[in-house]
Amino acid sequence: MIRLGLAALAFGALLAGPASAQMLGTLQPSAAGPPSNPEYGGGIPIGSNVDPNRVTVRRDTWASRRRDRQRSDEALASAMPQVREEAVRLAASAAPECNVIDASLRATRASGEKLYEVACEAGPGYLIEASTNGPRAQDCVLQWSAGELARERGEDVDPNQNCGLPDNQYPIDVIAAYGRDAGVDCNVDQAVAMAENLYEIGCADRDGWRLEKRAGQWRATSCWEFGLKADSACRFSSASESKAEWPRFVAGTVISDCVPDAVSWMGDNPGRGSFYEIRCRSGEGLLVQFREGAAERTFSCAEAPRIFRRPCSLTTQPSGGA
Repeated sequence: MIRLGLAALAFGALLAGPASAQMLGTLQPSAAGPPSNPEYGGGIPIGSNVDPNRVTVRRDTWASRRRDRQRSDEALASAMPQVREEAVRLAASAAPECNVIDASLRATRASGEKLYEVACEAGPGYLIEASTNGPRAQDCVLQWSAGELARERGEDVDPNQNCGLPDNQYPIDVIAAYGRDAGVDCNVDQAVAMAENLYEIGCADRDGWRLEKRAGQWRATSCWEFGLKADSACRFSSASESKAEWPRFVAGTVISDCVPDAVSWMGDNPGRGSFYEIRCRSGEGLLVQFREGAAERTFSCAEAPRIFRRPCSLTTQPSGGA
């Protein structure tokens, strides 16, 4: 996998701005957990000899998680009752989807307001500030991702701003679970949040995906499709990995012997899917109606002006369609 150009980042007030700066910038350290460990797919400490351009998942994840979960259970049981109770109370308000399995007190303001960290049974953990204006939760995966993207830009990042509880050291696994919820089936080896509810995952030796959550529903867009429609590129997928997906444009059609040499997106129709222009290695050109991951129909380039009000652009040698 390779990392490509940095896309625009818009975390808004959650990860950037005065509220976040106040939340983490002016707090005094308490008995905080360790900084995020790259071995777990977490942040890379400044000065580490770990390659900051590649974030990988620890291979013995499940065994490690069992050990960490046991430590978390023991930690939660032995934590000061008032810390545990207060963290659970705050999480119920600020992150009601979180079933707290571990908690710690991270820092305390001079004014007495406290910053807690909680780990959840499923999904991301949270940093929660007990503000006088009501508790505020900060997603640990977004916090880690903001650091990764800042490091990618060459900025210094304080690893102590990452979540530190053992169960919060698996941000890539959390994002991979989002991918499964969206129907993605691949061996995720890289991942990052681009913004709130917008993620990218890289798959081992194949094209990756972009994930977006709208109205509570996940939508996955393959990186080859994103590249064609947005004229951009995913950071974790190479051009060759995306191009390796092109044969699916003609698979199962009457021109299945076509080896796609170039592809251009023509447009979308809500009821009929996406339309692409294909140039075969033989020099022939055609249009493909592509829906639900498969080619549904092909058209000749001679039909392009009638369908799209413009001719094919990749070739002047039309091919018959069906």
